[in-house]
Amino acid sequence: MVSDSSNQSVSGQSANYYFIDGESKFRSNDYQGAIDSYTKAIEINPYSAIVYNNRANIKDELGDYQSALNDYDKAIEIDAFDPSYYINRGVTKRHKNNIEGAISDYTKAIELDPQHATAYYNRGIAKVSCCDHKGAISDYTKALAANPKHAKSYYNRAISKININDIKGAITDYTKAIETMPLFASAYHNRGNLMEILGRRQAAITDFEKALEIKPQLITTRNERGNNKSVVQSKIVKDLSNEEDIIQQDAFDCYRQGNIEQKRGESQSAITFYTKAIEIDINYAEAYNYRGLANYKLCDYQAALDDYNKAIEINSTYEDAYIGCGLAKSALGDYKGAIGAYEKLLVINPKNVAAYRNRGIAKELDGNLEGACSDWEQASSLGDADASDWVKEQCC
Repeated sequence: MVSDSSNQSVSGQSANYYFIDGESKFRSNDYQGAIDSYTKAIEINPYSAIVYNNRANIKDELGDYQSALNDYDKAIEIDAFDPSYYINRGVTKRHKNNIEGAISDYTKAIELDPQHATAYYNRGIAKVSCCDHKGAISDYTKALAANPKHAKSYYNRAISKININDIKGAITDYTKAIETMPLFASAYHNRGNLMEILGRRQAAITDFEKALEIKPQLITTRNERGNNKSVVQSKIVKDLSNEEDIIQQDAFDCYRQGNIEQKRGESQSAITFYTKAIEIDINYAEAYNYRGLANYKLCDYQAALDDYNKAIEINSTYEDAYIGCGLAKSALGDYKGAIGAYEKLLVINPKNVAAYRNRGIAKELDGNLEGACSDWEQASSLGDADASDWVKEQCC
């Protein structure tokens, strides 16, 4: 956690001051200035994992990979239960061509959060580096189970399917990527290549024209359309740092900044960043979920409920969103609706402790103490200390 203002340097500035200054300089592309500010924050408070993590992110961006790894190691030493630190360290290890180490970090992130789509997606990319296309396909599939709107998982799964000669399966995935991200130029381009391979000339030309309309920089598309060449597999666009990835990274940066603002207690500022992330990627379930949390903290329960419902619409197995939905409905006085939200969650995960605990609270508020006690007993059996106390205090 970021230190409070009681930790101060000899100049009188707090660690939090330098942390905020570092974030501001990072957003202004003053990377060295940001590193300097984060370093000052660490000198004042050496126990803030997020500061080490953020400094590492910049060092990775600058290509200072070993120093970045040292900072990620320190962040994990302080907080070993945040999956994002393992994911970030895995990215840097991949940059250093330590693929085995990257896969190990992504796997650890998945152990901490089995529904983390980015961890599966990144592990899939790492497996491609080892030519393990079947393993990559498995991970992309798991990423899509966690987030069915993750266009890049469809896109990269298609590339791996091509490598195991599943051309029709690849076309299906490119189509799904396009449905999820309608301006995905490279997906149109690659699908056009495969249509050409299958002899579907007009479909190929249509895809090439659409790709060119969206992204004129795809010169190979113009050439293929004009010359009607026979397209070979090597022309598949494989560059993972293309424009669509940059768009997705921009959305993630806004989402990450929203989380930082939320941790500081700046809910309104967090909402601004989550909204920017959603404007960039309208299917960003996590951004809706955490914007819902920020709205809930500001007591705007209807806005929170709308955001939680949208997150669930995008990802129907998003457990945290069901919890948020139940809390928002309870705050609005809709106790039966809250109970219904928790019941849907328990169908997805029958061992979700928070669902039993919160459903018990909703039942109590709805006048059903017997039902509340039953839920609290179940939560207690799963290790919830608060529920255990409530059973002793209210249930005979």
